[in-house]
Amino acid sequence: MNKQTEILEYINKKISSEGYSPSVREIGKAVNLKSTSSVQYHLDNLIKKGLLSKKANLSRSLSNNKRNKTFLSVPIIGEISAGSPLLAEENKIGEIPVVEERYNKDLFALKVKGDSMIDAGIYDDDIVVVDKNIEPKNGDIGAFMINDTEATVKYLDTISGKKYLIPANKNYENFEVNENTQPVGKVVSLFRDI
Repeated sequence: MNKQTEILEYINKKISSEGYSPSVREIGKAVNLKSTSSVQYHLDNLIKKGLLSKKANLSRSLSNNKRNKTFLSVPIIGEISAGSPLLAEENKIGEIPVVEERYNKDLFALKVKGDSMIDAGIYDDDIVVVDKNIEPKNGDIGAFMINDTEATVKYLDTISGKKYLIPANKNYENFEVNENTQPVGKVVSLFRDI
């Protein structure tokens, strides 16, 4: 194990057990470096590599930039059209991991079918994560139900005072929002297998 790895592991252990970073002298003692300038040299290199950060002129302010992220599962509950509206069937067909900081219980995912949103970077078989707590506003990409049975992903926008669901593909027509069009939620993430 090289000195930088040893130092990084010691700092992580100290932060997780005591809640604050060790001093330069403590690091030196833990990794058998007698000179504080040698320890500082390794710390500077770890900071340059982006593995550590330090608040200027503050002792014991080292922090690890590569924290372990926790992921929570969001259910994939069916398919949604990016084309002509598709019959919506809510049956769980899988799960997708979302970073804990971005997770809430009102997230769900849908598999995209069709090509009406390709100019927005949403392709057939992509998975969109929808937050049903956020109603799409003008300019947002949202998931919408039409006639309580058909689901689609489109931009929402207002043209000449009327609201429309707008595709991101010139081969498709805008769809005027009416009383049979209900927002499901805003699209907040996109996943793609490559």
